[in-house]
Amino acid sequence: MILIWGLRNRAKTVSTGEFFCSRCGADRSYVLQQIRRWFTLFFIPLFPAGKVLGEQVKCSTCGTGFRPEVLNTPTSASFSENLRGAMRVASMSMLAAGDPTSNAARAAAVDAARKTGAENYDESWLVHDLAALDASQLRDYLGPLAQGLDPQGKETFVEQVARIGLADGPLTASEMQVLESLSATLGLSAAHLRGIVVSITTATDPGASALD
Repeated sequence: MILIWGLRNRAKTVSTGEFFCSRCGADRSYVLQQIRRWFTLFFIPLFPAGKVLGEQVKCSTCGTGFRPEVLNTPTSASFSENLRGAMRVASMSMLAAGDPTSNAARAAAVDAARKTGAENYDESWLVHDLAALDASQLRDYLGPLAQGLDPQGKETFVEQVARIGLADGPLTASEMQVLESLSATLGLSAAHLRGIVVSITTATDPGASALD
């Protein structure tokens, strides 16, 4: 009798979930698989032979395999939610650093929130956020943005927050501190920040100064 035996790699599902598939360009379901070599007899896997060779994340839609690190990238849905949260906290930080009673600044904060996708955000939401949101949480929100936003996206985010501070006049020292901390966390240089502020100020009032 001829025995046909050998070794074959076999994938075992460890967990499932949702991730951003760069091949599909959208959020997709995935299976996290553990790759291990099995002893086969007549092509039938009987038992594992040796240590685990590695893991892979496999897209359930296109079938592409990725390294497990791909799961560190936030999904589109979670990234969008984080972006909205970050803008709300950053806006409240800027308002608190300046004049939170300024109608122009409050209107700019509402506009900034709406531009991140919070279409129903209004004055009543702003009143709630001023009372409830903790500015110390801003760094927690900015971490994913620092990784997920491209340079243009980071610049746009800082620009929206700067417009809130500039809505009621030149930036105060405390308002500038908010922008400096925000920009540094996102990885923008001090020169880049100043360029953003000067650009906004020049566009709205060519003869004005950005700072007190």
